[in-house]
Amino acid sequence: MRWPLAVLVIAAGATLVLHRDGLWSRELAALSPVPAQAQALDARLRADVGAPDVRYLVVIAAPTEQAALERAERVAAQLQPLVDRGALAGFETPARFLPSDAAQRARLASLPDAEVLAARMRDAVANQPIAVRPGLFAPFIADVEAARHARLLTRADLRGTSMALAVDALLTERDGRWSAMLPLRAPDAARTAQPASSLDATPVRAAVARAGVPDALFVDMKAEADRLYVSYVHEDIRLSLAGFAAIAVLLLIALRSPRRVVRALAPLVAAVLVVTAGFALAGVPLTILHLVGMLLIVAVGSNYALFFCKRDDAQPVTPHTLVSLLIANLATVAGFGLLALSRVPLLETFGLTVGPGAMLALAFAAILAPRAAAAGHRHQGSRA
Repeated sequence: MRWPLAVLVIAAGATLVLHRDGLWSRELAALSPVPAQAQALDARLRADVGAPDVRYLVVIAAPTEQAALERAERVAAQLQPLVDRGALAGFETPARFLPSDAAQRARLASLPDAEVLAARMRDAVANQPIAVRPGLFAPFIADVEAARHARLLTRADLRGTSMALAVDALLTERDGRWSAMLPLRAPDAARTAQPASSLDATPVRAAVARAGVPDALFVDMKAEADRLYVSYVHEDIRLSLAGFAAIAVLLLIALRSPRRVVRALAPLVAAVLVVTAGFALAGVPLTILHLVGMLLIVAVGSNYALFFCKRDDAQPVTPHTLVSLLIANLATVAGFGLLALSRVPLLETFGLTVGPGAMLALAFAAILAPRAAAAGHRHQGSRA
């Protein structure tokens, strides 16, 4: 059985080499406990109701609340042309619900006084086919005049309204510094050449730069999170390899034989390679959860490997011992096999990784067991 095992391990290694580019997932969403179908449904529902996309943000820092609102208005003025030509589906800004004092003063200054407005209204309705009484627009003129002399809108005026919730979410203060956030909505994928939920960042960055706002930053939350996740995966792989090397050193100290160390580690490496190759052939990208599952394979399989390795110069393995090993392995496989049937992706990942890995570790450890122990076992069986 050793030659077929060698062929299997070589085939698994070749599979991993062929799939090395897409072997590991580069998206943090792969760790989500929500199934992919539910995530896709959530994305469609959010798009249907026009909910803001939390992926793309323009973050603006300012020393005061008014400065943050003014800078948000300047950035919004540059983003609006992108919406007009379809590069953006839309965006939100705190200045939409709470304009800056400067913008409010400019709007109030643009309102004509009562006499000018009344004259304009008379000129507008003059010589019309239907006669309009001059006093019909008196309430409107009075409202405009009242608005001209009204005080500026403040954040306190919005308290208790739905607009206050939006302002509180988009305009925040921390340690004396204010931040304004402008969530951007990506255009509909059906009308663009971009993938679903993606956005061409180049025109957005250019628009933010044209606004001339200091400390304004366009952030792709998903890209930044994925970048952090990839760095964590690389670090975990390095630490896992370092831990594996430490285990090898400890085994060398305990067993005092490089040959025995190789025999103890070979079944574990083979089991991990075969399980990983299975995921690669199935088109399942690996995540940190798979890496944890591989560590569990090593932890469980090391017991089997060390047992068979230590039988080199000892008594042959008795049938009772083999039955105990088999029952323990079946219990492990059954436990993680149930997890493999779970609809929760995290539990399913552990089950699909550790269940087959533990079974393969026992089988490979038995196949690679020292021949002396195997011969002793056959002799014991013939006597029985």
